[in-house]
Amino acid sequence: MPAENSRPTVVLVAFYNTKALGVRYLETALEKAGYNVQIIFYKTFNSVHPSKTTETELKLLTDRIRRADPALIGLSVMSSMYLDTVELVIGAINRNFDLPVAYGGAFATMFPQRFLRRAGKDFVIRTDGEHPLCALADAIVSGGDYRSIPSLCYLEQGEPVINPIGGMENNIDNYGLPTINSKQSCFIEHDKLVEGDPQLGTLSYEVIASRGCPFTCSYCCCVNLARLYPQGVKHVRTRSVKSIIDELIIAKKVCKKLVFVHFYDEIFPNLPGWVDEFVVEYKKHIDLPFTIWSHPKMVDEEVLRKLKKVGLTEVIMGIQSGSPHIRKDVFHRYESNEDIIEATRIIHDSGVFWASYDFMLRHPFETLETLQETYWLVKKMHGPFELQLHGLNFLPGTDIVPMAIEQGYLTAQEMDQIMYAPMEEQFGAYWYRENSTDSQMWYEMIYLLQFKSTRKKVEQWEKDPAAHRQEISKLYEKAQKLAKARYYYKKARVVLKSKL
Repeated sequence: MPAENSRPTVVLVAFYNTKALGVRYLETALEKAGYNVQIIFYKTFNSVHPSKTTETELKLLTDRIRRADPALIGLSVMSSMYLDTVELVIGAINRNFDLPVAYGGAFATMFPQRFLRRAGKDFVIRTDGEHPLCALADAIVSGGDYRSIPSLCYLEQGEPVINPIGGMENNIDNYGLPTINSKQSCFIEHDKLVEGDPQLGTLSYEVIASRGCPFTCSYCCCVNLARLYPQGVKHVRTRSVKSIIDELIIAKKVCKKLVFVHFYDEIFPNLPGWVDEFVVEYKKHIDLPFTIWSHPKMVDEEVLRKLKKVGLTEVIMGIQSGSPHIRKDVFHRYESNEDIIEATRIIHDSGVFWASYDFMLRHPFETLETLQETYWLVKKMHGPFELQLHGLNFLPGTDIVPMAIEQGYLTAQEMDQIMYAPMEEQFGAYWYRENSTDSQMWYEMIYLLQFKSTRKKVEQWEKDPAAHRQEISKLYEKAQKLAKARYYYKKARVVLKSKL
């Protein structure tokens, strides 16, 4: 391989995510193909107080790109929720450079034409980018023809060309490991640029054991992305245990403060023999507390017990609603209330330390009756547990968007205003809370069921909650303080456990 300073450079930009696994996989692929790669981690995720970029940060970005002198810039656009910042970055790049820019990520995959503005200079790569991005870089550096590259989108004579998707590996081990220490990276946030990989100081490491999801939830883009896959590509592709352990061994070595591992799969792998191999190798080489995501139809007590023995500390499970109608007809989730209750029993009986259950409440499809159904379901769930209650974000390209328009909850114009609003407004809607309504009261009652001390009180009032509205609100304020204390207890226990 040629010396680093003689190799062409590719600059990759990751938005609002210092872990950015997709970009790290691309760095590995490009480095293997002979390129010098620099990643700019641009701002960090903050769902409570999000903020778009500043002029100072844009200047830091363009100065860094200028020093890198790249042949190609890659922007990872995973979500529509920060498009205001993405647009400002695109504008700054176009004003300052005459360089080709390749866009990738979930949002760019579903809406490629949004980013095709300059013929011969703007490209979109749909789905897996490892092979197509390297092929595009080769074509740009050599002056070759890029038009036949699978998954590539570009403008030709003012018209968009959307190539068929290809170059996807069923054996995703072939992509290699994501770069864990991106040695030429930097982090831009709060009007400052800090050299080095921001991941190195992390307490928790995120790893993905698989790509894809077997379910069809209407509010999620996974099913829509899977519909784009060419025939023969599996909707869920799982890495080998060896690949995962090899990655985590490196992470333990370079992330000196690491005390916790978070498996970021939509659903943690549950293939025959895979878990048995995983528990042996994880205990031998990693031996850190870890958390996984699961699903009411995928919870298996034997599997959880095996995982618990080697460090499983938390299971996070999406339930989303206590209303069978909302789950089935709106969210396209087909588990029953009985499935959910049984899944919470299994998680409880497996002895896993922490169970967290997600609910999406008080959206346009919600009624007071369906909110009450959630209360009665949560009351039957096996505890202890943590409730993560939030709203519904309408994301472009998901099945729930046309459903809301067709059923008259929102017009197409209103939906666009919601989906493409500034990020502060979008996250504000996510955590939105009404005041002085029956909806607010029942929401608070659901929240109160997760603590023993507050649960007893609210159960005494549930037959006539309106008569205790003020008491419920005061108790809800107390419960929020309990949640903060519980959060610190949970983190402290995980850290202490990792040191044992």
